[in-house]
Formats: sequence, structure tokens, C-alpha cells
Amino acid sequence: LHDGDVGAADVPGPRACPAAAAAAPAAAAPAVVDPRVDEDARRRRESARRRAPQMAQPVRRKPKVTQKATLKLNSKGLTTAGKVAGALGVGVDVVRRALAALGSEQRRRDADLDGDTAELVAMEIGRTLEVVRAVKAARVVKDSVEEVDAKAALLRAETLEREASDAFEKAASQYPSGDDWSALPLRPPTVAVLGHVDHGKTTLLDALRGTSTEEAGGITQSLSAFTVGSTTFLDTPGHAAFTAMRQASTHAVDCGVVVVAADDGVMPQTQEAVKQCRDAQASIIVCVTKCDVCDVKEDDLRLQLLEQCGLATEKDGGDAPLVRVSAKNNDLDELRTTLELVAEVSDLRADPSARARGAVLDVSSDAKSGLTVDGVVRWGTLRKGDVIVCGDWHGKIRSVVGDPLGAQTKEAGPGAPVRFSAALSSEGGGPLEGQFVVVEDAATARSVASLRGRAIQARRSAAEARSVADRVAVSVDDEEEETQVLRPPVVLKVATDAEAKACEAALQALPSQRAVADIIKCDVGAVTPSDVELASTFDAPIFAFNVGASGSVREACRRREVPYTRHDIVYSLVDDVAAYLSSKLPPDRISKDVARAEVLQLFTLNNGSTVIGCRIVEGTFPASAGVRVARSGEVIETDARGVASLRRVKDVVSEVAKGLECGVGLHSSEVSGLVKEGDVLEAFVVEERPADLGGGGNVT
Repeated sequence: LHDGDVGAADVPGPRACPAAAAAAPAAAAPAVVDPRVDEDARRRRESARRRAPQMAQPVRRKPKVTQKATLKLNSKGLTTAGKVAGALGVGVDVVRRALAALGSEQRRRDADLDGDTAELVAMEIGRTLEVVRAVKAARVVKDSVEEVDAKAALLRAETLEREASDAFEKAASQYPSGDDWSALPLRPPTVAVLGHVDHGKTTLLDALRGTSTEEAGGITQSLSAFTVGSTTFLDTPGHAAFTAMRQASTHAVDCGVVVVAADDGVMPQTQEAVKQCRDAQASIIVCVTKCDVCDVKEDDLRLQLLEQCGLATEKDGGDAPLVRVSAKNNDLDELRTTLELVAEVSDLRADPSARARGAVLDVSSDAKSGLTVDGVVRWGTLRKGDVIVCGDWHGKIRSVVGDPLGAQTKEAGPGAPVRFSAALSSEGGGPLEGQFVVVEDAATARSVASLRGRAIQARRSAAEARSVADRVAVSVDDEEEETQVLRPPVVLKVATDAEAKACEAALQALPSQRAVADIIKCDVGAVTPSDVELASTFDAPIFAFNVGASGSVREACRRREVPYTRHDIVYSLVDDVAAYLSSKLPPDRISKDVARAEVLQLFTLNNGSTVIGCRIVEGTFPASAGVRVARSGEVIETDARGVASLRRVKDVVSEVAKGLECGVGLHSSEVSGLVKEGDVLEAFVVEERPADLGGGGNVT
């Protein structure tokens, strides 16, 4: 063989080169192989070679993706066990068992669950739950016609109010300044006694003026003004319903005596009193009463005032004096001295010869004298025959009482409390409140009042336009259904304007989830035949506060079947209205557990019904009870119709006492089929109670 030649031994037979095979010596004859068989073997080897790398690698499987469940809460952030089960795709019993494992007592299908509990239930079951907390809101479509109209109406109302205020000040007597002010004579201070209910305000004032006041219910329910020496005092009510009445007193106050009982400390109306004095820019004196009842912990009280009211006394670096008094022991010298010092520092002056300006405290009305206004003169002198303006009201004064508790006079000077009757008319139906001023003539009064009336009407139009714009708002949570609130009509009659506001505020403070009093009329004065006619038309009762009705009016109420009640205590009025609202609602149905029975054995009768053999372990089991089936401490089903038959041996009985055995047949065959030996039957009865205004009681 030469170099470069390939021997036959180097190449296997099927791959031997033909030329080399011819050159090689024929030592022996090769075996004959069918070419087709050889080709098949080659193909199998090639196929095996191609598959070998793939078979060596591990099989990669796609991970199983678990779909996340989603649950949307309602606008209150709550859901139910049934909805949780539906979102997770499991039965309600599974959710109930998870709740039991979590220690929750809310296991009924319709029981309210919060979002956190729903997520914990999903984790307990081994699922993933995404909770969507709905936010109920409203958005107004941009540049809608209603929104543009509402903004334009509000702008017009604000413009007219500014014009009316400017016209009012221009028509009133002007205050001097500089040297002219210092040349004016001093005027008596006006002091409002404010504080929480039953903290001793009226007792303190009785001690100052040497009187004894008897009040209905033992609480102050009206605003009164009187003079002690040279100082005008205002006695204010402390009940929460009389906020508007206390606010009216601050329009006429120079100094506020905030009364705090030593045995009670700072209370909600104490905080309100401090805020009202600050809003009126009046001096504040803290007066601690009932010091003869208990020891005063002055450091604790000052800390309460600082933390809860933001008021620093003089000992704490502030400007509010703190005095201690005992009205029963007539220990009031410190208070009198402090009032004199505050009045001296305040430098209160007025011009007795100027046209009067003052503040309205309260308004009453009767058929004989018409409108009667209680107020305080702040500047000038108020005289009979003066023309006054108060809001959109204007007219001439017919008579003046220098002191509401005194005799009729012809005038009232600066700082004096005053009661006057006047022939007043309104240009816009607004309230008779705030400041009053004496103007030059009737034409000026009509012009100023007319402008204020236009402003009041514009403000009402703006409120209506805003209401329309809100009604066309698009709700974000369209699925949430709003609860229907019942609105029974009522007619309310009171003695004064201030009492009207107080009674309305007290009724509005009642729980309003299910029913709200629709006050179709709230008027000052005695009950009239027209009130009875209105109440009869609307099927409404008449509630009177500190006013009465004549015999003919009461007879008209009986004839037309119009309920009429009279009250002189605000608590009584509120309770009576609440009872009326409750009577208009369906009674609440409350379930009460009465007995428990242990299941001993089950018997199947010929007709296929099941009798549950039990032993009473708690209470007395009645034949009229509903039944819950409990297993391992968890209620699994309820039969509201309950017991169909109750037997002792063979006798039908109405009830079975504790410790006895009996046979119980249920109305629901499905519930009977679920009962097993060892279960517990919980017997309950449903009681009806007057409806709760704060939220209905349902069978649980």
C-alpha cells in the first residue's frame, strides 16, 4: 500500500470506497446483504441518534396558575358569608367552618363580614381572595348646565349679601374713633353665663340677684336677660339642643362667664361656650361652681381647660381669670370683683344720643300684641316710634319695656336689656335674628330690608340649583341600593323663635337610619284652627312646646282625629316624637333562645317522616319554637317554622321541661334529614318590639 491509500480494514463494508475494494486482494468472498435491509438499519440508527438528546433532558411542565378570586364590598365596607362562598367557589358550610376556626360568631349566611375577615377566611380555606373596597361617591359631569347654573346662582347670592350688608351698615349709626371715642360715657357690660347643663348657671344668677327661679324639668330652656346693679346678665340654657339659642346670646355679649362644676369638670357644652366667646371676641372668666359640694382640684381643671378647650388661665400664662364660688353660701365676692376689673379693662363706651343698635335674643308672637322682641341695646337709645331694620324685617316700634321683667317705658339706653313690640313686615321670609338698627325713615328701612330679602331669596335659589346639580351627579357605585327612609309628617308649635330652632335641632338629632320627622310646619304661637286643618290634610300629629290650644281648637282636633300633645320639657317632646316615628315603622322581630335539646336517637315513621328523640338540657322546650340544628358548636341549618309536633311518650304536649326526654318533629323534612345523633337542637322564639329608629332588629 502506498501512502495516502486507504485499506479495506480501515473502512467498514457498507462505507468502503469502490476503488479501494477493487485494489485489495480477494482473500475471501464477502457475505451477501440485502441493500433494503441495510438501508432500514441505517435509518433506525439515525432516528435513535436524533431522539437521544431529547430523551435525556427532564420534562418541563408549565406551572399551574391559580386564578385569584375577587370580592367587592358594599359602600359600608361589608359583605356576607354567602357572597364570600360564591366568590371562592365553595359551599357556605365551608365558609362557616372557616369562620368557626377563626373564632368568629358571625356564621349565618347573611351575617355581615368586613373585608379583613373575608381575607382571613380565604386563607383558612387555602384560597386567595382580593377584596375591593367600594368607595361610594358622586362626581358631577364637568361643565354641565346644572353645575354652571349652581355656581352662577351662588355667585349672585354672595354679591347680593355683600350689598345688603354694606347698605345695612351705611343706614345705621356710625361708631366714632380716636378722641371722639374716649369722650363718650361708659356703658354697662353685658355678661353671658354659659356652660354645661346642670352646672349651676341659674343658681348662680339667682344668688347674684337674690331670687329663686322655678323651671320646668329643673333645666333652663329659654334665653333671658336682666340687670343686676349696673351689669346686664344673660341666662342661657345648657342642653345640647339649645345651641342656636346660646349662639344668639354671643351677638350681645362683652364677657362670657364659663361655668364649670367642681364635681364634673369640662364637658361638651363647656367647650362650645369657650368657642362661642372667642368667636364673639368676648372676654372669658372661668367660674368654678359647687365648691361647697366637693374639693376643687384646680390643677386638674386647668389642665382640662388647656387640653380640651385650648384655654389658658392666668396661672398658666393666659388671660382668663379662674374664680371659685359657692352660690348656696353666697360666696360671690371674687366673681363680682373680677367682673368689675374685666369691664374696666374693656373700656366699654356708647353714645346715648345716637340712633340705637342692638342684638336680638328671642322673638315671640301672639294675636293681641303681634311680634315681641327680646334684645339688648348695644349703642344709642331705643325709643317708641323708632323705625328699625333686622335682616329683611322692617317696621315701627309700638312700645318699649326698659327691662323684660319691669314696667313699660318709652326708651332703653346703652347696655340695657329691652323688650319691644313692633309692627314688622318681611321682604323675603327670612328669620328675625341677629343685629337690629334704627334707621332714619321708613323708606330707608324698606330699601335696606328689600335688599336683604333679595339676598335671602337668591341664597334659596342657589341652594335649589345646587340640589339639582347634585341630583344629576353620576354615582360611582351604581350597584349599591340606598335605604328608603320613612318621613312621617308632624306639625310643631312653639312659644318663641329660639325654641323653634332648639326643637328642630333636637328632632334632627334623633337616629335617622329608618325614619325622620318631616316638619311640615314649625310656627310660633298657640295652636290655631288652620294648624288643625293642615295636620288633618297630611294625617300629621300636632306637638306643642310651651304653648297651648283653646277649647274650640282641642274640640276640632278630636273631631278630625288629629293627635295633639303639649309639652313643657324638651326631653318629653323628643321622646314623644320618637315614639310616634317608631309607631310608623313595622315592629322589630328579635329572636330569643329559650332551650337546648341533645339528640339521642332518630326514628323513621311509616310515612317517611323523622322523629328526633331528645333530652332537654337547658330551659323549657316549647311546641311553638323555631329550631336551629347545631353540630360541634356550629349552626348548620335553621327551620324558622320549627316544631311540627312535640310528644312525651305518646302524649302531645305544649312544652317539655329541662331533664325530660321527648320526640320532636320538624316542619322541614330537609332539616330533619340533616340531623344526626349527638347534634343539639336550639329552640328560639321570635318577639316583636317597637321599632328602633337607629336600625331594625331582625331574626338572628
